[in-house]
Amino acid sequence: MPYFGGLFGVLVLGLVIFAVVDVTTTDDGSVRNLPKLLLLLLVLLFSVVLLAGCGADARKAPGPSPSTSDGPADFQARWWTWASQPAATNPVTDTSGRFCGRDQPVDVWFLAGSLTDVPVRRLCRVPADKPLLVPVANLAGQVADCEAFMKSARGEVLLNGSAQPLTTVPATPFTYEARAGNPFGSRTGRIDSVGCGLWAWVGPPASGEHELVVRGSGGSRQVDVTYELIVGAD
Repeated sequence: MPYFGGLFGVLVLGLVIFAVVDVTTTDDGSVRNLPKLLLLLLVLLFSVVLLAGCGADARKAPGPSPSTSDGPADFQARWWTWASQPAATNPVTDTSGRFCGRDQPVDVWFLAGSLTDVPVRRLCRVPADKPLLVPVANLAGQVADCEAFMKSARGEVLLNGSAQPLTTVPATPFTYEARAGNPFGSRTGRIDSVGCGLWAWVGPPASGEHELVVRGSGGSRQVDVTYELIVGAD
């Protein structure tokens, strides 16, 4: 807990100051067994060890990111709800990146593939400290659809030329919300579906400019999207 760690550090610092003052102001004749200078060095060494421990506790990793706390049903439901916006301003049908920031959640930044076989290039401004979730090859349908789709699902995600690990999601039931005019031809409202595919969770990129390339295929579908990311531009 941050408060406990901070309070403990203050107490340790107070004890260090007290010990140093006590040793330096004590008469040499009152110090037994050890020379005064050696005793002072031991106090300082012990103090450094304690303070280093406090610092390490303060630097503990933050809580789990969505990549570890959201299961396949959860993140697919969230992503498909986000992707099922009206086609005119939909981040999936967007060919420039103009709509990449629409309806983004607070804890993760969704990216999209495309609905065309033609390569797409998008410019996207992303707030700092946001993990990225991007589908490489994904499908929402029935169990049989997913089983056939996953037999040929392939893909890669490159961040500045570095390959990112992919998560394979087998047929998983989930429920999402579809809006009127979405580009998938879905009915509107709550939809029970089965999702599958290859997904990439990318840790928060450093502030600055990055290139993220998404190439994937499954069944007869092909995805070739390049994002020019400007991170920390919020």
